Amino acid sequence: MGTWWGNLLGAALLLASLMIVRATAVALRRAHCAMTAGVRPPRAPDERLDLYELAYLHGGGERVVQVALLRMHADRRLEARRASKRRVVLRPLGPGPRDEMEKAALDLAARAADEEGNVPWPLPARDDEPVIRALRDRLVLDGLRGDDGHPAGVLRRSPAARRRLQARNRHDTVVRWLPAVAVAGLALAVVTDSYLPLLGHPPLLWWAYRVKDQAESAFTGVYGVTDAGRAAMAAAERPEWIRRGEPARLRNLAVDGTKILSTRHPLHEPQEPRRNNPPPTPPEPRPEPVVVYEGPGLGGL
Repeated sequence: MGTWWGNLLGAALLLASLMIVRATAVALRRAHCAMTAGVRPPRAPDERLDLYELAYLHGGGERVVQVALLRMHADRRLEARRASKRRVVLRPLGPGPRDEMEKAALDLAARAADEEGNVPWPLPARDDEPVIRALRDRLVLDGLRGDDGHPAGVLRRSPAARRRLQARNRHDTVVRWLPAVAVAGLALAVVTDSYLPLLGHPPLLWWAYRVKDQAESAFTGVYGVTDAGRAAMAAAERPEWIRRGEPARLRNLAVDGTKILSTRHPLHEPQEPRRNNPPPTPPEPRPEPVVVYEGPGLGGL
């Protein structure tokens, strides 16, 4: 059984490890519950997507900017002229933008223009633009798309998600050091000849790893569009989705992008040049077999 003070030290080490594992496990569970407490049911498919939401679900922020600029061009509020294969010239006309997305698209085009006023096309747009980020956050909170592997309805940069990440990191650190603590307990048992507290380390390790696995399995992350988002996208394909005053062409543009535009349109998608396939190489002639003829032998020679 060993010495009483050896068993006491071993038990104290085991008890301290148990309390630390329990504290981090409880914190992790509470942080996960707090993160998912505010998740609301996903938006129903019959709740109509607006044009920009549909564009983002299909093509991200770049597609949203394309839709905003092409709607201005269709309403004769934007003049567009092709400057080169991948450059256009944009000039607002009339009253200018009529919503925040159109204003953001024009600002983005102005920042991307070169010294001659030529804008790259397609115009790149990132999610860190405030208006695009707000649109993306709305889709995440409505359960229509995931936010980089987080559960549906949870924003990655929300305070609750950050607290959950911190709690998971603390528990992972404790689990990573538990084998070293078990080795220290073994060394203590050898020195004091007290092996009884070692019986508690295997169950403690099993429980700590089980908590970690359960936390990872409960974190059902989603990448890209969710099932509810795909259902809403399918509902936008119906004819009744088109509203009066909003042509079906804009819906098709949000779904398929600028590739639906004709090559005569100044904002059409640049086409890659066709590569002429080289003529097939004729097969090499097979070499004729060499026949070696030996005459009749000369007997005795």
